[in-house]
Amino acid sequence: MSAPSRQARARIEVLLGALAFAASVPAGKLLLRDLPPLALSGGLYVAAGLFCSALLALGPHRAENRENRLQGRDWPWLISAVFLGGLLGPLALFQGLRWSSGYVTGLLLNFEAIFTVGLGALLSGERLGGRGSGGIALVIAGAIALSSAGEASAGATRPLGALLILGACACWALDNNFTQRISVRDARQIVAIKGLAGGAASLGLAVLLGQLGAWTSITGVSVALVGAVSYGLSIVLFIRGLRELGVMHTGALFALAPGLAALLSWVVLREPIHVAGLLALSAMTAGAILLATDVHEHLHTHEPLGHAHEHEHDAHHRHEHTPDELAQVPHAHWHRHEPLTHAHPHAHDVHHRHSH
Repeated sequence: MSAPSRQARARIEVLLGALAFAASVPAGKLLLRDLPPLALSGGLYVAAGLFCSALLALGPHRAENRENRLQGRDWPWLISAVFLGGLLGPLALFQGLRWSSGYVTGLLLNFEAIFTVGLGALLSGERLGGRGSGGIALVIAGAIALSSAGEASAGATRPLGALLILGACACWALDNNFTQRISVRDARQIVAIKGLAGGAASLGLAVLLGQLGAWTSITGVSVALVGAVSYGLSIVLFIRGLRELGVMHTGALFALAPGLAALLSWVVLREPIHVAGLLALSAMTAGAILLATDVHEHLHTHEPLGHAHEHEHDAHHRHEHTPDELAQVPHAHWHRHEPLTHAHPHAHDVHHRHSH
């Protein structure tokens, strides 16, 4: 499969992941009626970890797949991502969700894209074109419109609730940038570890603090389903996007999730629709589309690079293979990229992390 085809598939996968994550906002609002934020975030992440562990166990066990597994130098990035994205982020979100309406929460989550893009430029050297810059401006304009959205169905959104949601966005933005550093690895393994470790830590704290809440069989099944789909499957698709598209484009596409979450909250939770909220949704969605369609092309040089990941034989993979490796495509094995200078439209994937 060519690079453009892989990137088109990655965009579809990220959009599906965004839809799956969007469903967690109204679902989480309903589950918070019975569960404290700490217990809910822990349960959702444990469910995500178990779901991805099952995918690993049931998947093919080819020897070359071991090349895709996490290696020693990957663990500092993963540990940081687990702490920020698997523990602090969801805890801040669900605590903030208690004091905010579902649709306001959904729109505030657009700041994850802004923080992700900003950190992508700062930490990874990624850059935006004209469309991308316009998209960021629209997302910010939508956030300003949101500030006059008025009261939610369950009362006014408290400032502390909004700050906690913004804090969750900052945690996930750092998580996104850290996870991109290991996105060539098996996404199922990354999410399995992140979910089980982060979720277990949250549940352990819930037990120590007496905040487990009232679990029933229906609650348990609901948490398992939401965790598997809205966190497990969603994050796997997001990481696959990071691998092919880079952190800025993946984060921009995922910025459609908050708008979808706001719509689902209006439908599921029967929250009132405000004109300011509709304007914010329109501006933020338009901004996300501009970000997702941003074009980046220039003359660039690939430095020598050796690594292992699943790949096919495109313009960036012209190395030698053994007969056994050629028999299975796509495949994963250690390979080396020689220096190459050329110009073409590209995303900031694992092979395009050059300076600008």
